[in-house]
Amino acid sequence: MSVLGRLGRPVPGGLRPLSVQEVRGGARMVLCATLSWYLAVELGINSAPIAAVLPAVFTLSGIPLWAPRLGLYRLGSVLLGVGIAALALRWLPVSTLSLAVVVSAGYLASLLVRIDGAPSQQVLVSAVLVFGVPVSGYPEQRVLENLVGIAVVILLGPLLWPPDPSRLLSGRLDAYRDRLDRLLAELGRHPGRAPLGQGAGQKAGQAGGLWQQPHDLARDLDRARRALRWSVTHRRSAAALDEVGYRIQLAERTAAPLHCLTAQLRAAGGQAAAGPGDAHAGEGPGPLLDAVRHALIRALAGADPTEPIARARVIGERGGPAGSGRHDSLLRGILLLVLDRLDDYREAHFTGR
Repeated sequence: MSVLGRLGRPVPGGLRPLSVQEVRGGARMVLCATLSWYLAVELGINSAPIAAVLPAVFTLSGIPLWAPRLGLYRLGSVLLGVGIAALALRWLPVSTLSLAVVVSAGYLASLLVRIDGAPSQQVLVSAVLVFGVPVSGYPEQRVLENLVGIAVVILLGPLLWPPDPSRLLSGRLDAYRDRLDRLLAELGRHPGRAPLGQGAGQKAGQAGGLWQQPHDLARDLDRARRALRWSVTHRRSAAALDEVGYRIQLAERTAAPLHCLTAQLRAAGGQAAAGPGDAHAGEGPGPLLDAVRHALIRALAGADPTEPIARARVIGERGGPAGSGRHDSLLRGILLLVLDRLDDYREAHFTGR
């Protein structure tokens, strides 16, 4: 599954239709794996070159545009693992103790070839496989098979139906924006109680997953930017990716305060009655929440949020009722924090246009 791909909608019964990106990803993997096998056989490396197929299976399961980088990491991991096993076979007998030495050395070496901060498991896999097949010529054969598979992945993988990362990330951001808009609109209509109703636990879990989406988008944005360095077909997408990146950064910066806001509103909605200091809790921050929602949704769509921000500022400057409780003050403070971050975004990207 592509990290940048969009999944199909769930279907009752646990099944769902395949997305276009998943179909293309599967076809890309099949073509590269088949071609790698064919070339390894034709070159006389092996009659059943399984290791030549593996780079396509593992490397192309991620971002296709990132395949060259992953392929080089895999090559380095294979060379390290094969080298460790070859040395062990030369100096140590095949035994349980020797295997422990190989695994220990393979793990330490995997720390040198990290992918996204995680040790490369390919070092260990290659070391154990070569050590477990003490046949003359097998280490060289495994390296050659991987070279063929990696060459196919690097040269062909990114050229087969490469996804446009800016378009895919923008689509995921739009989905987040739509969910956020619906949630905040419901909170604005019912500022004094939790907008959950029936199925409260399930809906709360879904809303909880909402706040992870901006962080996932920011992670995949960073991966996509690095992938473009290796792409010949999508280098011109860098400017569009930057524009999407600004909006993703805004979503990430506002996710934490909005999460806190919704949690506070749900906590207030779960109370049986307002406390003595919350005489005006029923009024809540509804008008300010609605104004901030309009400004935020407009900004996340890539439009100039200057006017809705100004309207929200006017509402915010009015303040709450004289007897507003601490809870309303807290909610108003969170909304003003979101408004400040919106102002930072506006000043950075729309001032002077």
